[in-house]
Amino acid sequence: MFIHRLPSIVPSIFPSLIWDKKADAKENQVYFTFDDGPSPEITNFVLEELDKYQAKATFFCIGKNMRLFPDLALTAHAAGHSLGNHTMNHLNAWKVSEDEYRINKQACDEVFLDLDIPSVGFRPPYGRVNRAIIKNAPNLGPIFMWSLLTGDYNASLSPLSISENCLKNIQAGSIIVFHDSQKAYPHLKVILPEFLAYCYDNGFQLSAL
Repeated sequence: MFIHRLPSIVPSIFPSLIWDKKADAKENQVYFTFDDGPSPEITNFVLEELDKYQAKATFFCIGKNMRLFPDLALTAHAAGHSLGNHTMNHLNAWKVSEDEYRINKQACDEVFLDLDIPSVGFRPPYGRVNRAIIKNAPNLGPIFMWSLLTGDYNASLSPLSISENCLKNIQAGSIIVFHDSQKAYPHLKVILPEFLAYCYDNGFQLSAL
């Protein structure tokens, strides 16, 4: 069974990571985040949908994609959204050495510098962390995880099941994960307008991290 909402015990195990913004949320703020872009068509779709509600969001970008599509990254930044590091090549921290992971993360940092875009922080791909990430968390900048995972990339889920399971769990301070990727797009193009409308109708303010 796919678990959308984060079990409450997990943040207490890794307190150096940011799982939600409940303590800082004002005016019913909710934080939409998008992983794995930027991607032509899909990121543009996301930006257009966000603009309909004057909503701000955060894009955790793969450095390789930023190199391929710098205009998309710059457009998102210029529109008032924040961008963060998602490694250069979407590395799984459980499958590479600590040194390889560190170098890959730093390579993505360099892309941000080259494009003159500030990075809001780091999100480890797959949400997987290793000993070095936890140990060096204070030096890596904010490490953002999530409180609600849509599962938009999961072909075994239906858009209806995603909406039914996630919308009821949104609360002030929630950090919600979507993906602006080809894999997620069939679901994303259905659920994102629904999530935006739900938040608007329920008085949530959509903010960037």
